[in-house]
Amino acid sequence: MNKAKEPLVVHDRQTLARVEKKAGTVGLMVTRGNWHPGHQAAFTEASGRVDTLVASVYTDPVGPAFETTSDMISAADLQLAARSGVDIIFAPSTEAFYPFGAALTVLDPGQIIRKYEGAHHPEQARDRLTQLVKMLGIVRPHKVFIGQCDAQLLAAVRLVVRDLDIPVSVEVVPTFRDLDGLTVSQTTLALSATQREDATCFAKALFAGVRQAAATGSGAAVLAATREALNDSEAEIEYLDLVDPISFDPWQTDGPSTACLIAAVKLGDVRLSDNQLVVLSRP
Repeated sequence: MNKAKEPLVVHDRQTLARVEKKAGTVGLMVTRGNWHPGHQAAFTEASGRVDTLVASVYTDPVGPAFETTSDMISAADLQLAARSGVDIIFAPSTEAFYPFGAALTVLDPGQIIRKYEGAHHPEQARDRLTQLVKMLGIVRPHKVFIGQCDAQLLAAVRLVVRDLDIPVSVEVVPTFRDLDGLTVSQTTLALSATQREDATCFAKALFAGVRQAAATGSGAAVLAATREALNDSEAEIEYLDLVDPISFDPWQTDGPSTACLIAAVKLGDVRLSDNQLVVLSRP
């Protein structure tokens, strides 16, 4: 499809199915609206890997400021989508998303979704995973794109897709960061200048761990360097760990391998989470 054109906005399953018949390789990015430059970077990355990119917009329930999901798509969103290669915006109503009423099935693949971020908001984590997998069933893409910033959700989706034989390729888009190292998200964009200065210490702490991984290859050294940098800031550590990026189990040494350095902190009233991939070779 022509990447220069404004994307087609679709609200119902039947229209989406008709449009997708001649769409070639279809990719999907599941979003909750409120698009920002981080979304734009992710859309641009994903659009280069498929013939047709679908960006879904759905929240349950629809935010109180909007009557339907279609109201969540602004003129600025349409411009952002057009610039970044989105071909179709799928924004179903609650009735279109749940034609038989509220879903009685909720996915719970176990510890992979219950710890770390899942421990902070367990019901939200399960609902988010369930809605994403339901969106796969509606859109039926060849590829689904998930940001590395959502490392735990990414691992959970990979597990569910494998266990339930869902015919989709799970692909990763890199985390988009600002010049100060912070991820570009709704949370970081809302920070005041003072809050952002404090939050930058969090990003720098994870980069300290990345540098230690490159220098030593030691998992213990990575955690120690990250923790030391966090302790020098005003951050209250909620969790800090090294995990296998696929299983999200604690990382264990078995020769050189990739680990995911994950952390969440509280800085006053602000909660931040982030991760970095590192290559390690010893404890």
